[in-house]
Amino acid sequence: MKEDNDIDKRSIENSQNSKEVSSAENNIGSYDLEKLPLSKDSENMEVHHHQHSHGKKNWRSYIWEFSMLFLAVSLGFFAENQREHYIENERMHRFLQSMQLDIESNRIVLDSALNENNKMIASYDTIVNLLESNSPSIDRAEFARQLGTVWLRGFINRDETFEQMKASGSLRYIGDFALLTAILDYQRRSNFAQYRTEHFEQKYYTELFLPTIYRNYDISCLHMLDSAYSNSPGFVAEQSKHQDILSGDEAKNFRKEMGSAFMLRLERMRVSNAAYRSAKIKGEELNKLISNEIE
Repeated sequence: MKEDNDIDKRSIENSQNSKEVSSAENNIGSYDLEKLPLSKDSENMEVHHHQHSHGKKNWRSYIWEFSMLFLAVSLGFFAENQREHYIENERMHRFLQSMQLDIESNRIVLDSALNENNKMIASYDTIVNLLESNSPSIDRAEFARQLGTVWLRGFINRDETFEQMKASGSLRYIGDFALLTAILDYQRRSNFAQYRTEHFEQKYYTELFLPTIYRNYDISCLHMLDSAYSNSPGFVAEQSKHQDILSGDEAKNFRKEMGSAFMLRLERMRVSNAAYRSAKIKGEELNKLISNEIE
């Protein structure tokens, strides 16, 4: 019984404590927060607005700021201009070095064309002297053996660098007027030399010279125009036994047609050689100017 009474007392005490806690919570919730007293720190808290005071500028300050801005822009523009000038100068040097390679390539071709033309001119002069003789007959086979193969040595201008410079507008980078004039003059001379090859000598060679030979040779003699036969020792030995004697009107017509064809061919080659020499000289002059420019 005593234990039961103790349990009942603890229960009653716990119930009273719970009521007191609940009452306290209700009282706290009923407080008016606005009426609560503020702490000392809270009273001292204020909102401060920071104001920057700007002094009034005079006209000297505006002039100084404008001068600094103008100087900065000018220096930037000057630096960019110098950078572009440096890049253009480097690019121009590369173009000029490439042009020197073109000039050297053209020189090699021009030298070869001049040497071969000079050999043919010497040979053809001898043939023309033979045709000018008034002998009553002519051995056409011997004439063919002496003439041998015929060919054309021409010139094609290598101007890739110049065309690239012209297309890209890089010619404006050249500040030396004498150098620019020399480049343009060299191009004109080289193009004229190529024109001599394509529209002057080559046209005559294919349309008149070769047809005249084919019209006046017999079948055996025509083999001498082919290097595959003329360079064969066996064929040359067999051909040396061949005779083809022309006389009378046949000999006269042969001399007339072949003589006219060779004399005109000589004239064409001499004119072409003059154009080749002129282009070569201008190339040598231009090469020296370019070397002085890029050193």
